[in-house]
This record gives sequence, C-alpha cells and structure tokens, in this order.
Amino acid sequence: MNERTALNHQLISAWCGPLFLITFVLFWGVIGNNLPSPPAPALSAVDLADRYITNLTEIRLGFIASLIIIVLYMPWTALLTAQMAKIEGEYRTLSYLQLIGGALTVMVVSFSAMFWVAAAFRPDRDPIIIQTLTDVGWLAIDLQYACTTLQMVAAALVGLADKRKTPLFPRWVCFLTIWSGLTFLPASLTGVLQTGPFAWNGALSYYIPYFFWLLWFAVASYYMLKEVYRRSSACQVVIEDDNEAHLVAKRN
Repeated sequence: MNERTALNHQLISAWCGPLFLITFVLFWGVIGNNLPSPPAPALSAVDLADRYITNLTEIRLGFIASLIIIVLYMPWTALLTAQMAKIEGEYRTLSYLQLIGGALTVMVVSFSAMFWVAAAFRPDRDPIIIQTLTDVGWLAIDLQYACTTLQMVAAALVGLADKRKTPLFPRWVCFLTIWSGLTFLPASLTGVLQTGPFAWNGALSYYIPYFFWLLWFAVASYYMLKEVYRRSSACQVVIEDDNEAHLVAKRN
C-alpha cells in the first residue's frame, strides 16, 4: 500500500471521531432519553417501566443506533494507536495499551446499550425485570470505566514524551486527558448509592465524567485530524516534486 492510500484511510478514521461524537450525543443521549437526565436509580420498578412505555420508540431507536455508532470509536482508536506508535518507536507498550482500552470501551458501551434494548424489547413484562436490566446496563457502563481511563492515560503519557518539532498533542491536551480519565473515579460509588451526586444520574458520576470524556475526545480528534492533514500536505509536495523531476528528466 502506498503512502497516499494509507493517508486516505487514516483521514477516514480521523473523521470517524467527530462523526461518533455528534451521533453518539444525539442517539445515546438525546433520543435515548439520557439527556438532559437519565432514569434515576431510585425510581420504582413501576415508574421505570412507565418511562419505557412512554418513550418506547425513542429508547429503541436511540440505543439500537448506539450499538452501531459505537463502532466508529474503533477506527479512531486504531488511528490514535498508529500515531502513538510513531512516537514510541520500537517499544510500543503504551500504544497497545491504548488500543486495548479503546476496544474494551466499545464493548462496555455496547453491552450497556444492549441491556437497555432488551429492557425495551418487552415493555409489558414484569417491571422488576425491566428494572433489573436497566440496573445492569448502567452498572456495566459506570463500573467498568477503568479500561477507558487507562486508554486516556496511555495516550497522555505518550503525548508528554513526544519531543518532535511538531508534537501530536500540546502538553496541555495531555494533562487534560489525564484529568478527564480520572474524573470517572467517583462512578465507582454507583454500585452502592441510588441518590445524590455519586448515583449514576448524579453530577460526579454522570455529568462531569461524561462531559470530560467527550471533551477529551473532541480535542484529541482535532489534533489527530490536524496531524493527518499535515502529513497529507507533505506527501502531496513530495509527489509534485517527483512529478516535476520526472518531467525535467524526460525533456533532457
């Protein structure tokens, strides 16, 4: 595969980032009824079942679409891995760690959405079952955040070690990345608390970590796109120089 083709593939992978960001917020968040507020864990089983019945079409559409949209995170993660590998060189431990963390993030988000789709599949069933499926979905996505945190920390550490003239990420982005990954820590308490800021619909376990995760994703996507476009421009210059040299050689 030539460099031009490889860069085109990287460009597609990079644009998967903004596409994921927009569609995920729309379908998982707005249409899936997680924005402006997800279902409270303290809701009774009957009230939760009524919420599904009242918003059945939106919930089904939102989370079925989310199961498709989340795969956009994979090519984006693969591109970030390739860009990190150029920085690490021969020893790519952190690049591979980031790759594994991104892949596991896809599975965590997928399984949580799948449980909510299952809850909406038979909305007339026993409300206790709907409540259980909803609980499992939220606990799955909130308590298994560590794979995403490791992905982000690995990316930040490689970024901080990038000594090239034009680094992939500015240093402030690397520190933002570490901070964003650590904001998930309060979500550990979603496994025991049903009310307050540490519940799965609370500020410290939901709004703050999810906001910073998506903020990091948006900022990282910008600089990843910038890197691909920079390399594409350099490649185009080389191609034009080669063509010019070839023409000169033919005239001579």
